[in-house]
Amino acid sequence: MYFFIIFILAFFSFFEFYFNKKYAFKILLVFLTGILFFILLGFNSFSPDLDLYRLHYEDIDQEYIKLIVEPLIFYLMTFSKYMGLSFEGYLLCFSFIVFSIFIYSLFKYSPLPVFVCLNFFFIPFFPDIAQIRFFLGFSVFLYAIQFFHSKKWLFYSLLIIAILCHLSLITIFIFLLLRKFKFFKSQKLSNIIIVSAICLLLFVPKSILEPVLFFLNPKYLTYIDNDGLATGTFLGTLVLFMPFFIVNNIVIWHYNNKYSEENVPIRYAKYVPLFVELVQFSSFMILLQYFIRDFSRINQNILIISTIYFSIIIYSLIEENKRQTAGIVAVLVLASTIINYYIQFLMVNNFVYFELINKTFTSNYLFDFVVNFFDFSDR
Repeated sequence: MYFFIIFILAFFSFFEFYFNKKYAFKILLVFLTGILFFILLGFNSFSPDLDLYRLHYEDIDQEYIKLIVEPLIFYLMTFSKYMGLSFEGYLLCFSFIVFSIFIYSLFKYSPLPVFVCLNFFFIPFFPDIAQIRFFLGFSVFLYAIQFFHSKKWLFYSLLIIAILCHLSLITIFIFLLLRKFKFFKSQKLSNIIIVSAICLLLFVPKSILEPVLFFLNPKYLTYIDNDGLATGTFLGTLVLFMPFFIVNNIVIWHYNNKYSEENVPIRYAKYVPLFVELVQFSSFMILLQYFIRDFSRINQNILIISTIYFSIIIYSLIEENKRQTAGIVAVLVLASTIINYYIQFLMVNNFVYFELINKTFTSNYLFDFVVNFFDFSDR
């Protein structure tokens, strides 16, 4: 099933590549892709955290739930429970909300949204389907980007909503601060700062930040080694971070040296500078991941923005009648995503983790119903 889904997305992406001028056909492909992802999340019956979400939903009336579930998720659960929905009904509503926002945003920002979804299926869809609270928060933030320059009040309102879905998105305020400094605009200077800070952090005990971590969320204390030093785990984190760092630098280098708006419609081009700044911020995330591992999910989701940037470049090549070059770039982008996927989830545990990933996508009760229905029909 996992590979069949990849085939469907690749098939849709192929047609999107060759028929991107046909607006109605493009909408149909995006709609079908959105339905597929909606089914994968909404009818999911297994993921690493699903039983925990079910327990939260069933115990929503208990006082302790308010302490461990973000406010917006708590009220969404409370409202769903008030409406008489089962956990499965709540998950369907949740999936509809997430993908309505997410797919709309991709359609708005990217000329090749299905291609972005194909890459998204590798990274970070599995972490997002396992950590759906963050996925909703990031989807709200992604949607909010369009208002950053035109309606600041709406952008910040949506950012607060995103944070109320998952507190780790409060790091976006760090991004908003960093982008005001001159060094942030320089790829070379930013990389020097990042590499220097990484070298220093290898010798800094995490324990000095225990009070801060406890204030943010007591569970973050579990990420501190017993020895108080990060040397062992941070080197591993650094290895997993490197593929993102490489992709980020390719995006920034291309933007600074090769990017041209000449063949990019203004409806896409106007978001590119902010996208590139977010990609730059993604490189700085390694410094936060040293202290709180959960911040890696922000890195993974900003990879979506990198893919959006590449999709704009591919589209501009198509507009220049350089379809062969556009195809090569598309293959290279997809290959880099698959390599990243391999390093993140497969290489580190000799493919054992793939069993968990595959089970997450195949444990879908709508798919099971369809398969059983046709099996019954055959008999």
